[in-house]
Amino acid sequence: MGIRELIRAALGLYPTLDLHGLGVKQALAETESFLRDAQQEGVGIVRVVYGKGRRSPGGRGVLRHVVPQWLDDQGAELIDRYERRPDQSGDDGYVVIWLRPPAK
Repeated sequence: MGIRELIRAALGLYPTLDLHGLGVKQALAETESFLRDAQQEGVGIVRVVYGKGRRSPGGRGVLRHVVPQWLDDQGAELIDRYERRPDQSGDDGYVVIWLRPPAK
């Protein structure tokens, strides 16, 4: 991890994709595009915000489930790992993703 990455990590400043208001298909397409672009730019860590879904039917967000599932399956070639980040309530609203270096 370079000095820029260390500073960003210390301050919590990562390139961020906000998926609020998007449907599942569009959210997954945006996530893939964002991760591929970040990887090609040599960015090591990003954040994807999907929210908690409190305004969703049933008060439970669909993206909270499908984004991590997509990362585990189709996104596995792009990422090294990810962590869900919970707030004080214990619910997560985003993931921090460590990207693999771009293929040469």
